[in-house]
Amino acid sequence: MKYQPIALTASEAASVFARLSGAASRLGAPDYLPLTEEQAQALFLPDAPFPPGSAGEGRTKVFLALADESGNTTGLIAGNAGAADDTAYVTVLMTDREGGEGEAVRRALLSSMETALSGINPRLRRMRWVFYNPALLPWRLPEPFSACCHPGAPGVMASDPAMGTLAVDGWREFAPLTVYARPLSDYEIPAALTGRMKENAERGLYTELYDPALHGSFLPLLDALGSADWRRAVLGNAESANPLPMMIAADRSPETLAKNGGRGFVCGFAGPLKRTEDGRGYFAGIGIHPDYRSLGLGSCLFAALCRGLKAIGADYMTLFTGTDGTAARIYEKAGFAPAARFSAMEKKLR
Repeated sequence: MKYQPIALTASEAASVFARLSGAASRLGAPDYLPLTEEQAQALFLPDAPFPPGSAGEGRTKVFLALADESGNTTGLIAGNAGAADDTAYVTVLMTDREGGEGEAVRRALLSSMETALSGINPRLRRMRWVFYNPALLPWRLPEPFSACCHPGAPGVMASDPAMGTLAVDGWREFAPLTVYARPLSDYEIPAALTGRMKENAERGLYTELYDPALHGSFLPLLDALGSADWRRAVLGNAESANPLPMMIAADRSPETLAKNGGRGFVCGFAGPLKRTEDGRGYFAGIGIHPDYRSLGLGSCLFAALCRGLKAIGADYMTLFTGTDGTAARIYEKAGFAPAARFSAMEKKLR
């Protein structure tokens, strides 16, 4: 079977995406939500640049589709690269074909995408399929969490046939990831954590909402954490015209207040408190200052965040993290259950 590249309008891209996504999800890929014409334009097509100030600013999008000899669109791939960034991203790769035919379509699309991305930046060092990608496709979690949606796939779903294609093409996993989910209707802070919060308060460490009259700047915490994504999420909210409540850990011990002119030191964050249109409780992450770790502040912050999101009407939370580690234990202790497994994938080009 021969395949030919075809150009699609935003409307055609949205329609093809919905059809191929339904077929691909039955084969093991994520169950992506349908896209509007406007969303397809914003996520896929190069004539609609990423917005200024966004994580994608300055990056060029690539969208490729293949049709069979009868003119039927059989597969698509999307990605993006920046002229000044040595890392390019693959957003999605899907086909409705199975077996060897599906493998052939995926390999042809991957090869064309690598050529296109390298054309944007000849100094490209690697391609990645990972959550850092500024183009995020919302997807529906599998049962028993099918009422829950997550704003982006953090990598390649473990059951996706594309995993085999990527391995043959020289891609390797660099991080196994687990997506967790939990309904919030019955969430209550565990008694053990309530006790830990009281113990921390006796030391002057509080889990509370940020108040500029009581607390100092976020900058020392963000500088210590070193995450551009967290800096964008926290400062973007704090500096907005109508900032949302932000759950923080604060050191308001007498010594710290005396040193900081009467204001507490922000030593951790989890937030802001936000309910998305689909009922999801927003989650940017948990960040604890290195000087304040091993005090249970991460668990306390996450518990307070869950309670706060429930209070503003969030129906559920979804999030992802590495398969092992402190974060996974925090989520599991809060009653979150694994919903899907993913792999963050990378292909080194030089």
